[in-house]
Amino acid sequence: MLLNLIRHPQPLVDKSTCYGRSDIAVAPEMLAQSVAQLLPQLQALPPEWPLVSSPLQRCAQLAQSLAQAMHRPAPDVDPRLQEMDFGKWELRPWDDIPWAEVEAWNADLAHYAPGGGETLTEVASRMWQAFNDLLATSAEGAIVICHAGTIRMLHACAAWRAGQGETARPDAAALSDIALRAAAHRAEIPHARLLALDVSVSPKR
Repeated sequence: MLLNLIRHPQPLVDKSTCYGRSDIAVAPEMLAQSVAQLLPQLQALPPEWPLVSSPLQRCAQLAQSLAQAMHRPAPDVDPRLQEMDFGKWELRPWDDIPWAEVEAWNADLAHYAPGGGETLTEVASRMWQAFNDLLATSAEGAIVICHAGTIRMLHACAAWRAGQGETARPDAAALSDIALRAAAHRAEIPHARLLALDVSVSPKR
């Protein structure tokens, strides 16, 4: 299966601000530019491939606009594709977050809940469920509009599955491993670009 992953357009927030689950809008001109940029590539994909989106408006607005432009049904909205919840850190400048809290997270990336929100392992758990359901669809591909963090998690889920075999299901320790794989994925995820993730794999023997 081929997952066509798209990070939302740049939202109306300063890059020095911590944001995850916060529902931040995208400027109309940025949304229009993103649709025009993505449309030629997406129109070349089979029309039966599902279009799935995070419910946060920076993703959902792009998904809805693309669906309309391609004359498709409304996108499927999956809450599990939301970005990580940073709790009390949300919408605070990174420089204003106590360094001791940041260090505590760095010391236990998999299990510390920044700002009292979600742990990376909790994100990995819901993302594995979303990933598994995407693979269960009858289509040979899907278009997924979500967030940088969830794209990293989907890559980590695919890597774990490739190593363990397509019938394997992660236990708690494996979910922590998936979380740490995602955290180690430091490469920048560009906004409004199509990123193909091939998740075809043979069962491990």
